[in-house]
Amino acid sequence: MKFSWSDVSGSISSSGISIAITVMCIYVLRVFVVPKRVAMTRSDDQNEDDETFPDPMPKGDLTMAALRAYDGSDPTKPILLAAKGIVFDVTRGRDFYGKGGPYNAFTGIDCSRALGKVSLEKENLCADVRDFAASERDALNQWVAKFEDKYPVVGRVTDGKYNGKF
Repeated sequence: MKFSWSDVSGSISSSGISIAITVMCIYVLRVFVVPKRVAMTRSDDQNEDDETFPDPMPKGDLTMAALRAYDGSDPTKPILLAAKGIVFDVTRGRDFYGKGGPYNAFTGIDCSRALGKVSLEKENLCADVRDFAASERDALNQWVAKFEDKYPVVGRVTDGKYNGKF
């Protein structure tokens, strides 16, 4: 089989045209199509981050009666819970603490006993910790440390029943 220079140059020019067309298609896709998709994805992500929350709870002590009003049932109010007599604004965790959330039972009360016992049982949804074992005290203290790191402290419960010294 004999090859001539004209056959080789014709092959190169036809493959060169194919490469040029491929490069142009990639360029057009990259410039005109991909940024629109990225922009749509970014705006979708931004919408998730732009979740609205009620105004932060002003700092101040609360009575137990006042605390009950912040149990997550009213979406226009902050969500509060107390542990060891300290009131935390857990509104940013409303998926957990808001109405229908798995830990909504902790809100609007001092839930010290439930945290220490790691329990959602109704009889443990209170502040009474006088019979706690060391491990339960440690568990409660760990929960309070987590809350302090993650959520703002609003104040204290003025007439609460928290009876621990730890």
